[in-house]
Amino acid sequence: MELSDIKRNLRQYLALKDELGVLTTRQNELKARLTEAVDAVEANDSGHRVLTVDDDISGEVTLTRQRRVSKNLDMDIAETILVKKGIKDTCIKMVPMIDEDAIMTAFYEGHLTEEDIDTMFPAKVSYALLVTTK
Repeated sequence: MELSDIKRNLRQYLALKDELGVLTTRQNELKARLTEAVDAVEANDSGHRVLTVDDDISGEVTLTRQRRVSKNLDMDIAETILVKKGIKDTCIKMVPMIDEDAIMTAFYEGHLTEEDIDTMFPAKVSYALLVTTK
């Protein structure tokens, strides 16, 4: 690639990067305002808030604040209830894990070679494009 092509691509890249930052900020501001408008609407039976707007350019647009419910196990509460019911031991699964600190201790004590360590911890190479301006 010619130097002039690189310079042209670089200028365009930097301009787009700046523009994306401005556009993302503006998009987030607008999203917050629209969310506020939708939140003012009463929730339906499913807990969703739906606002339909008739726009001259886009036509009928529906903004939905969709209610989503997720359930995650609260370990402390679960353990308390299981202990109270006397079934904690039957509801716990022991999962074997390799202890990296123990591996390194074994290496320092001479039980593992550097080749063993390099094999167990393979190097992964990745690259990032960094563009720095002065």
